[in-house]
Amino acid sequence: MTDLKFAFSSRDDLPDALFSMLNSPHITTNSIEAVESVGLGAILGYPTQSSQHGYSSPYLIVLPSVKPFELFAWLKTYAPETFPLSQFCRVISRADFDSVKKSAGQGNVFWQRPDRWPSVILGEMLAQSDGDSSVPSIPLSRATATYSFSVARASISHRDDNVTQECINRLESLSSDRKFVERLIHIKSLQPIWGRVGIAWNDDAGAEQLLKTSHSGNKDLFGNEPSITDYMELLSDSAEHRVVAFRNFAKNWHSRLAGPRDLDDQAELEIALAAFLVGRGTSHAFLLKDIVRSSPSIYVWFGLIAALCGPTCWDPAWARAVKSIEKSLKSNFSWEEISPCDISWAEYRWLDSLDYEKAFQELPKLLPKVLSMEVVPGVVCQFRLKSAGFIRDAEHSGVVAEAPVSSVETDMLYKFVSEFMKVADKNKLNFIDAVPASSGDTTPKTRRTNSKGGRK
Repeated sequence: MTDLKFAFSSRDDLPDALFSMLNSPHITTNSIEAVESVGLGAILGYPTQSSQHGYSSPYLIVLPSVKPFELFAWLKTYAPETFPLSQFCRVISRADFDSVKKSAGQGNVFWQRPDRWPSVILGEMLAQSDGDSSVPSIPLSRATATYSFSVARASISHRDDNVTQECINRLESLSSDRKFVERLIHIKSLQPIWGRVGIAWNDDAGAEQLLKTSHSGNKDLFGNEPSITDYMELLSDSAEHRVVAFRNFAKNWHSRLAGPRDLDDQAELEIALAAFLVGRGTSHAFLLKDIVRSSPSIYVWFGLIAALCGPTCWDPAWARAVKSIEKSLKSNFSWEEISPCDISWAEYRWLDSLDYEKAFQELPKLLPKVLSMEVVPGVVCQFRLKSAGFIRDAEHSGVVAEAPVSSVETDMLYKFVSEFMKVADKNKLNFIDAVPASSGDTTPKTRRTNSKGGRK
């Protein structure tokens, strides 16, 4: 982490400080503990050479420990050009600053290397696509919108299980926020996978060592339901025999999903392992396409198996996607780095406390209808926003209030109907010309020739 110089800025001086318009620059100190806070304001962090060329803009805003919402409210009212503060630099609470600064760097639960996480992230990308995308065609930009990418960034950047767990807790809270579009896969389905990314692995034993987790001694837990250990043809040297064994196993596999969550995890791991064994690698991920519609987290289990087995089991498309994702995970965390987010966690909490459903829609955003949020320092996750008129309010009997039709939509509908009537009128005239007149008809009916709907 890069060292910063710190200075306190009062609420009234903060707008000028953000735009580097202070008449007299702040007196900075190398220690944030030495900064004396007087009244309501924030601590600003400047790089060591920030005053060169007469321009001094902060790279970090550390919010006050008390009344941070009051500071946001004042800025939004009296200096609206300064909100959200995240448009200037990284914004964090003092608690988050201390937590990251004091991180021990000795995490034991979550994997801290960038080699295994990308396959898990790719698995979640496939899961979120509802089986409609294949590995070669899936947009890699979706990686930053996955929960697994955020957890991977937290684990790799800070190497502290407490920081990573706090990231997971906040993601779980955000996943239940009705202002965001609900995802196909829930945090609870991902947590068992994240905890296994760092398990000990024997590279020489291959994916077959996972069969030990399904040994016959556990079969009584499932009664007479199918277990992968009953289909050892998956290990056959014949590709045809492996495919047949997979189909037989998958045929009755859904009956395994009626038990507790931990048994569902085991069942999902087994069907993912079965598809992996068919291709002896990632090449046969397409076998899961129909199955994952009911259990999308199967793709993430498949990604975990690919991560553990390593590059020797990856087909070319999987290898290219994984290495592209890994590139985004390699960057080290620094307080001076630019955070590509729309708002911070603290700003989200304040906006969420307001009784104003358009608060998030009116924010300036990097992407339309997508809110990029820094969940913990250095970890940005994207959330797709619902339209303000379609946000489900749990306190109102679960009724969805429809948004009023805009004038633009009304004009488009009017033009569509008008064009439809023109086409219908032309077809009607063509039909009249094609039908011969009957003997009872003495005088032909007058036909419109000058109207827009008639012949020209």
